[in-house]
Amino acid sequence: MQRNDKKLKKIHYDHENQEYIILNKCPHCNLEIHPSPENTYLLENNSFKLCVISLTCPSCKKDYFIFNDGRNEATTNEKYLVSIPKYGFSESSLINNTSKKFQNLYTQSTNCELLGYYDLAFFGYIKSLEILLKDIAILEHPDSEDIILFCNVIACLEQFHSTNIHLFSKKLLEVLKNDYLHYQKNADYYANSELVKDCIDYFLLYSELLLKTLNLNQIKKASD
Repeated sequence: MQRNDKKLKKIHYDHENQEYIILNKCPHCNLEIHPSPENTYLLENNSFKLCVISLTCPSCKKDYFIFNDGRNEATTNEKYLVSIPKYGFSESSLINNTSKKFQNLYTQSTNCELLGYYDLAFFGYIKSLEILLKDIAILEHPDSEDIILFCNVIACLEQFHSTNIHLFSKKLLEVLKNDYLHYQKNADYYANSELVKDCIDYFLLYSELLLKTLNLNQIKKASD
């Protein structure tokens, strides 16, 4: 699993006496960077103030923009609006080895979280995990595909990931079982997202290892 300090997050970036909120990773190459600022722009009317900074990644040398809400009333968490290109996972081999359904939902969930839509992001991560679990289960148990597709996430874990379920904390299993009203009453609502994301990280690594193992088995079988 990834350590918390390696996760995608928003960080403060000072340039020309203006504080920007940017991502700690390049949207092109997905590496953690300290980008080089090129230009700044200010777009403003009677109701909105848009602060734009043009950045260059020192690793891949590609340029990108970060847009911030420059209004005085915008809190720090609300300042970040979007990056162009939008942050994604195009360079991540772990993500590339997954299904398009997982990639689309996981990327949408990440961008929701970056924009502060935490409720949508949280349930998006849970559904992303469900898709990932089912994709892996189908790889390992292709004859049970219909059963896997129509079971819930807990049933999928219990029936098709029994060798991994011991890695799940009691807290994480509770998170996966409960509904929205339960989370609204829970003081640890947002902290639960980290549990789900850690679980996704683990199964991404597990999926990569599984695909390599299946490929090696196919090569061996073809050579026999």
